[in-house]
Amino acid sequence: MATQNKTAEFLLHEYSWNKASLALHDVQPLSGGVVVRLPGWTTSQALVSRFAPGGAETKYKLPLKWTEGEKAALIDLCVAHDFLTIQPEERPGIPDEARPSLTLTNSKGESHTITKWAGVADARFDAIYQALLALAARSEGQRPLPKRFNSAQKGAVIAGLAVGVLLLALLGCALAWPLVNGWWPERFGLLLVLLLILMALLLAGMAGLARWERPKPRWDRSFTHPWVVMAVNMCFFLAVIGAWGLGETAVSAWRSDALPVAGDERLWYAVLGYAAVFTAVLLVVAAGRFMTPLLNLIDERF
Repeated sequence: MATQNKTAEFLLHEYSWNKASLALHDVQPLSGGVVVRLPGWTTSQALVSRFAPGGAETKYKLPLKWTEGEKAALIDLCVAHDFLTIQPEERPGIPDEARPSLTLTNSKGESHTITKWAGVADARFDAIYQALLALAARSEGQRPLPKRFNSAQKGAVIAGLAVGVLLLALLGCALAWPLVNGWWPERFGLLLVLLLILMALLLAGMAGLARWERPKPRWDRSFTHPWVVMAVNMCFFLAVIGAWGLGETAVSAWRSDALPVAGDERLWYAVLGYAAVFTAVLLVVAAGRFMTPLLNLIDERF
């Protein structure tokens, strides 16, 4: 809806409307309420805070139907009702009456806020207000975001995650060493084939997890979150180096007709490859535990 009204002019060029933000603040200290934000930096999620009577806050992130332009539809709703020209009736408030407010911010960071008393009827205000309340209602049954860490907790989490990842790598090496050392060189060919099979199973497992977690919001995908995928890809890269070293060793053994000896330095290629695959599997298994504190640590936007 590109009707040239004050709101359309305020939002500037239509191609920048997706960078606009819209917020509802509807909190009454005695009865609680809700805050809904459609941030300007994304079209795929909304931020919701629910306040209980007394002020206790519970936060949620809600996925938006970005393929259907859900955020764009809400911004268009503001344009259709010419948000900037809405002027609810002013009157003295009733004791304990709520006073919701709507704030529209354009891509330049300029804001316009409209407030009205809950008992005042205004069809244009209420249309936008009810649309945001309906969005907030989708938080029912959703998993809330964990509470933010303080400075001491952040330090402890960083240290714990660093130690945890290091222990996973050491455990991967501990699993790889006796396997490789026991099969080198008597079962050298089987060692190489088994490593390739394990790498294929790792990729198949990640593909299966990605399919299983696809319906979840991005921040709820513990096993296929970008941070986990990045770590597994790093391990997979090391596993490929190990497989390449084993393959090179196999070609050398085939040409010379002599198997590598147990003390051969190329044994470390096999250890690297197996340790990387085992570590990647352990990372995926542990992801359900460490992704929640990690996301709580790094995502400061809400």
